[in-house]
Amino acid sequence: MITRNKIALTIVALAFAGIANAQMSFENVLQQVDSNNLMLKALRQKLEAERIAARIGLSPSNPQAEVIYQWGSPVAIGNKTTISITQQFDFPTAYIYRAKLAKGMANALENEYRSKRSEVLHKAGLLYADLVYHNALLVELNRQLKNAMVIAQSLKQKFDAGEIGIIPYTQAELVYHELNSRITQVKLEQKSLADELGALNGSVALAIADSVMLVPELPDSFESWIGLAESQNPELAYLKSETENSRLKLKLSKAEVLPTFNAGYAREKVVGERFQGIVVGISIPLWEKSNTVRYARANERYMQLLADDYLFSFRQRTQQLFSKAKTLQELANQLNQNISNLDIAGKLFLALQKGEISIVDYYTELNSYNSIKERLLEVQHECLKTYIELNRFAY
Repeated sequence: MITRNKIALTIVALAFAGIANAQMSFENVLQQVDSNNLMLKALRQKLEAERIAARIGLSPSNPQAEVIYQWGSPVAIGNKTTISITQQFDFPTAYIYRAKLAKGMANALENEYRSKRSEVLHKAGLLYADLVYHNALLVELNRQLKNAMVIAQSLKQKFDAGEIGIIPYTQAELVYHELNSRITQVKLEQKSLADELGALNGSVALAIADSVMLVPELPDSFESWIGLAESQNPELAYLKSETENSRLKLKLSKAEVLPTFNAGYAREKVVGERFQGIVVGISIPLWEKSNTVRYARANERYMQLLADDYLFSFRQRTQQLFSKAKTLQELANQLNQNISNLDIAGKLFLALQKGEISIVDYYTELNSYNSIKERLLEVQHECLKTYIELNRFAY
């Protein structure tokens, strides 16, 4: 089960970039982690073992055979041999509910595995988003560095020619070195994130080259989205399975307090005589099963309340995330539009060339422009992470 909802996964993938390569990259990352993650491999094996364990106890108990050989006293009365074979049966409805419960437990185990799997893939998705953000930030810083280098070289020529003083040239050098240090820091963070993603992938390195982030589109209303989110949620499905299993356990406990039956064959042989026939018995559970029905009923109520509480919390949390994603989406679109329309960098450089502004004014204004561009990347990054959180059960 690589993806539970292919459409939702494609939407998430397209959120990272508007090109097919980015979509395949995101899908491949999740597929690789799904296949190579060591914990998921162990959990898949555990799931298989627990599926088998859920079928234990569905058959009737083992038949019982007994042979009794007795010596007579006085010797003249001879010896006595008794042979019996019996089988115990529960009330018929107990077998029906046990079979249904085994199937329900298998469903619960599957949903529990899906929940663990979604945690791992969710973490991988967030790491991917962080790497894409740092890739985009590195592209932006390299752009700033290239621009700073051009300005620094130009000012050095003017300084060497005696056209300007040491202050403007020094300021340009400081900006250049600061950008270099920031780039080094971003590369260190990239390596740390790549190592963490590789560890999730079973210590197999994954190369993430994407650096384009687009804000994903969300439905207009929360109500049009929450239904799909609930249907994809394995944690909610697990609680619903456990709630249904608790109902079956209650029915099973009621069936188990009904009498059990014994049936079989017995033969007794004494000197010169032989007796044989059927054995029929009944066991009435007066003490052994006391309070089991009461416990099962209380447990059923507990599971129902637990599922209701989780559903309430899930809807509240996702509604908050949905509103946050919508707000971040609008903010990112607004910032992107402002940057595109104003073209601040080009106007500043032209003003500097014409001598309309000083180098100090140029760097002051350019830093504001650079801050806006970096702020856009931060907002897009946060929006993507929020979107992944909303769709954490979609893959």
